[in-house]
Formats: sequence, C-alpha cells, structure tokens
Amino acid sequence: MHNNNARPDEPGWMSGLAPLSRRGFLRTAVISAAALSSGCATLLGRGGANSDRRYQHLTEDESIVLKRLTQVLLPAEQFGLPSSLSEVPTVQNIDGMVGQMAGQTRELLGLGLWVFEHRSMASFRFSRFSRLDDDEALRYVNAMQAGTFFERGLMTTLKTLVCVNYWRDARTWPGLDYHGPVTEIWGVRRLGNAPLPQV
Repeated sequence: MHNNNARPDEPGWMSGLAPLSRRGFLRTAVISAAALSSGCATLLGRGGANSDRRYQHLTEDESIVLKRLTQVLLPAEQFGLPSSLSEVPTVQNIDGMVGQMAGQTRELLGLGLWVFEHRSMASFRFSRFSRLDDDEALRYVNAMQAGTFFERGLMTTLKTLVCVNYWRDARTWPGLDYHGPVTEIWGVRRLGNAPLPQV
C-alpha cells in the first residue's frame, strides 16, 4: 500500500534542522540578529564610549547591565550580608578583572553583555534587561538559565563573573564564617612552581 502523505526526503544540508521547532527557530534568529547587530556596531565604532569614569575598562552600557544583574543575583542585604553595590564594589571588581582579559575575550564579553541586555526585548514587552522591574528581571534570569544552550552558557558566564567578584572580597567572608586562606592563617610557605612529587 502506497503512503501518499509521506514526506519527501530532505537534502543532506537540511537533515540537522528536522528537530528545530518554529519557536526555536525564531528564538535563534532573534539572538543571531542581535549578535550580528552588536558586531556591526562594534566594527563601526558605536560600541558605547566609557563616559562613567569610575570604570576604566567597562563601557557605561556594560556597567549599567552589570549593576542591574548584581542587584538581581545578589540581594545580599536581605540576608544580613554586605550590600553587593554600596559596601562591596562588585562592579568595580569586575572592571579590574576585565582589564586583565585578552582582547578577544574582552570583545566576547562585550558582545555577551549586549545580547543579554537586548534579548529580553523578545519576551518582555520590548524592554531591555536593565529597565525591567525586580520580578521581571528575576524571571528573565531564570528563563535564561533554563533556555537554549547558548542562553544557558551566557547566563552561567555572567552569573559566575558577578558572584566571584562579590565573594572574593574579604568583606563578605565573616558572613560565611570564613577567615581567609589557610595558607596565610597557618603560615604555609608558598612553593611557587615547584615540581609535583614523583610516584
């Protein structure tokens, strides 16, 4: 018996697109367009000048995104910990880390921050991440953490960047009952690049 509803064989170059849903395709298209727009803006010199003199390496737009993300990820004052913005200079710590990045890494971080800021416009009434209220911003972060591979990777990178630069500050340690590296407390001598013991 012949099946008249059978789908024609797809060309080899389309074989990987079979599991892609319409929603997945649109989401990927929006993210790709945002990344392309950001790349073009950077090439044309419109990446955003650093007019905020508190930061040497972050642009004003990047610092705004990172401040908002820090507020969402680390509402530390609610738990009796030092404020992640006023007491612990989390964004300034990030600025110092950014200054030590290789050129290509720095460009990718800038691109990632741009995409993160504008990706929310597809889901939250055309509003950028930095302009979302607290509840919407938290929903956006949670959605990114459960999103596509690219979204999860971007969110993990930004979350690590913010959290590491908060918790590495010694002012946060008493809240964790952490007294600093044991090598300093115990006076352990640093061996530098000593060879590993042979088996």
